[in-house]
Amino acid sequence: MPYVNDVFISYKRGRINEQWLNEIFLPLFTDYLENELPHKAKIFVDKEGLTPGVFFNEELFTNLVQSKCIVSIWSPPYFLKSVWCVMEFLTMKHRQEQLKLGSTTKPKSLIWPLLYRDLDSIPDIAAGLTYMDYTDFNLVGDAFFKTEKYLDFQKKLQDDIKAIAAIIKNAPPFMPAWETSEGLASLENELKGYFEKNITNEEVKQQPISWQIRR
Repeated sequence: MPYVNDVFISYKRGRINEQWLNEIFLPLFTDYLENELPHKAKIFVDKEGLTPGVFFNEELFTNLVQSKCIVSIWSPPYFLKSVWCVMEFLTMKHRQEQLKLGSTTKPKSLIWPLLYRDLDSIPDIAAGLTYMDYTDFNLVGDAFFKTEKYLDFQKKLQDDIKAIAAIIKNAPPFMPAWETSEGLASLENELKGYFEKNITNEEVKQQPISWQIRR
């Protein structure tokens, strides 16, 4: 079975965040990415891809595991207040570490971090990752489309998109275990320990940290 998704979009929900994602970022991101790929880009965004009647976290986890890479959109609440965002980020980081990806491998990473709003500091779990700085372009509303910054945003995204296209084109082989209930359950158990080891933020730790939690 091939990957289900080329890209998994990980972001902290919120009215302005979602407006920026849907109106400013995703339309151009999708078009520019498809210009770099030989096929139609398959992009998963949780608000659009979930099925009524299916456990939220089960479908989210399956789509993440069956994605080639993650676009991690950073804002202060992403790491400080959202257990879901942290689990999404760490799930892909765990795969990256298991595959021993780095500066001498192809691809070098499975994480495409995008700084949407300034952070007071980069958390330990993201330390050392090179991120794309889009803090100059975190505006919404029709007026933004008529500014010089919007042109700069287009130019920057066109340049940066090549990196994620390279990740997609060189994605590691799909693991058959990722499409079986037994394989996914085994990975969930492994990730539970990985989360406990790596998550240090007290506000996040107060929430259940596991893909196995039903809600």
